[in-house]
Amino acid sequence: MLTNAEATGGKFAMALTGLIDECKPGEHAIIYFSGHGDVETKTVFQLGFLLCHDSPASNYMGGGFNLVNLQAVISTLAANGVQTLVVTDACRAGKLAGSTVNGAQLTNANLAKPWNNEVKILSCQPNEFSIEGEQWGGGRGVFSYHLVEGLTGLADGNGDKAVNLMEIGRYLEERVPTEAAPHPQVPFTVGDRLATVAQVDADALALLEMDKSRQSTSFKTTGMRGLGDALLSKGDSAMYQAFLAALDSGNLLEPAGNCADDYYRQLVKVEGLRPVWGLMRRNFAAALQDEVQQALNALMESDPYEVNHWRFNAERYSRYPVYLARSLELVGENHYLYKTLLARKLYFEAYALMKQASEESDPVRRDSFRLLAKAKLLDALRLEPSAAYLYHAIGFMHFNTVPYQSDSLFITASKPTE
Repeated sequence: MLTNAEATGGKFAMALTGLIDECKPGEHAIIYFSGHGDVETKTVFQLGFLLCHDSPASNYMGGGFNLVNLQAVISTLAANGVQTLVVTDACRAGKLAGSTVNGAQLTNANLAKPWNNEVKILSCQPNEFSIEGEQWGGGRGVFSYHLVEGLTGLADGNGDKAVNLMEIGRYLEERVPTEAAPHPQVPFTVGDRLATVAQVDADALALLEMDKSRQSTSFKTTGMRGLGDALLSKGDSAMYQAFLAALDSGNLLEPAGNCADDYYRQLVKVEGLRPVWGLMRRNFAAALQDEVQQALNALMESDPYEVNHWRFNAERYSRYPVYLARSLELVGENHYLYKTLLARKLYFEAYALMKQASEESDPVRRDSFRLLAKAKLLDALRLEPSAAYLYHAIGFMHFNTVPYQSDSLFITASKPTE
């Protein structure tokens, strides 16, 4: 297990040599690499490398691990009767020496080729980039996060207490593209699709399923700085940095001419940035949702100060429907969070109507605002029937109605049988 400064080229090579020495016929060897992959540009061969901690930026042959050598290790293991599983997440964002020749993609393409009866699981297609972020286990890659969960047992489609290559491939293809969207990332597998890659431990799977049941849906920004820098020309760099600065400062839709929205609309016309258009769109949509999520968190945590801080700040609440509308445009109707975001938009629109009702002296107009608000909240509930904040809002609305109306639980109560 080599991480950070321990993952030098020399130690990596010695670990693989040790694998050859230790593995016996009939055993399984697993090689897992997560990091950068690139090609050197000095020779006509432009060899692919897995970059170790001490890989010199200008000369990968002085510290990287050549894919030719990795192939030799795997072929030797195969000749010794050892089945090898190779997992790579080696197409990361970064400013690399081989950027001008698509080094990361070329390395991934070489890894995708079958070598000697080994089984491979790769994080993305050769023309794509892998992403990572806080929402996946506190800061992991979307690929590795779902890979571990799948191998723990969530990918065991037929319930035989084993996960084969076909099952983990299908599991990753279902989950990673969905959560990475609108950035394109589709993992894939190489090798015998019926080969077993994991045995399922019932206790570990039960703990994982319990933990999953407690998790809430999230959508956060992912790393993109190094990737964008690697693709940008000098003429685009200033605008790209301004876009990132606008995201960090919260200048999302205004002021005009100096906000993330204006910069985004210009950057998605830059053909050289096509590989990160989806990632830019994803991060912009996440930034638009961040403050909204904080407001909902304050509400659900029931801290009086925090609730009052958000709820009675009319300027903030009034812009949330606009933020969410733009976020909905960015992610599109097919995104897994589309209904959640639309429900939140309806909630904040209903809140604005209830505020108007509370300030209205004309009882007819006041009732009209309340009915419109109630309709929006019920529409939101149809989209998100398990969203506690929506039931809270409806209960709050009835509680403040004179005369007092029935409890909101009747909204979902079944018809009485007696």
